[in-house]
Amino acid sequence: MDFKLGITRNAEQLYVKSFSLGNAPSSKILDLHEAREENLQGLLYLNSLNSEELINQLESETKFYPIRAAEEMQTTLENFEQLNYEDGKKLYDKLREPWILQNNITCIEDLFKIRTHLNNLWPNDRTGFFEEFWFTLRSQLGASEITIMYNDMIKATKEGEKNKLIKVKVTGTRIPAPFSPDEGDELVYKNYEKEMTHILEITDYNKEKGHLVLAGGLKKSPVLVMAKISQLTRLQKALLASLIDGLNS
Repeated sequence: MDFKLGITRNAEQLYVKSFSLGNAPSSKILDLHEAREENLQGLLYLNSLNSEELINQLESETKFYPIRAAEEMQTTLENFEQLNYEDGKKLYDKLREPWILQNNITCIEDLFKIRTHLNNLWPNDRTGFFEEFWFTLRSQLGASEITIMYNDMIKATKEGEKNKLIKVKVTGTRIPAPFSPDEGDELVYKNYEKEMTHILEITDYNKEKGHLVLAGGLKKSPVLVMAKISQLTRLQKALLASLIDGLNS
């Protein structure tokens, strides 16, 4: 599993460390505004900086990843700089597990509203539907990256023309964007076509790599979802099933 964590170095800079199983961690120093360009999975700030302005700047990032005081995690900048993969993974789990749980609780509270919003988008805005579905899955799963492939229809604009069925890929780490699938995407999709006959559900999950795949039908249309996640709990599975059942009903 690969992941990336950061810690405030001062009120204007972050020390960011990238972890990959089987490789030595790498690190770099970034200006605070550059954090929005990084696919961070967690961030620590030092209370000793005593900067209200810094906390306010970081607050908007909490929807993308957990942010906690380093002191709460019993971590200092010096300790963070020395983290190996194993200790980094422990810190990563300690940061993300309560954050994901809170996301799941919020989703339970808002599930009816979420399903209603998605169902309203489906008839006339297929791309908007899957972009919102992407955001919902990212929050529920605490995913660092999600790709969704689905069918869309290009309506004929001239008399005598027929509507055209195309595949679309919505993918991203922080914000989803639609693309046309490339040849590699088409091959991956084809590998899961046999799963498309049933309702969208979990098909594969590699816990060590953090790779999750869902394949099947959503609103009678074939869909493939691939996500990079840190955990998959019974609560998350139940929420996924409830969300998908509600959209298919």
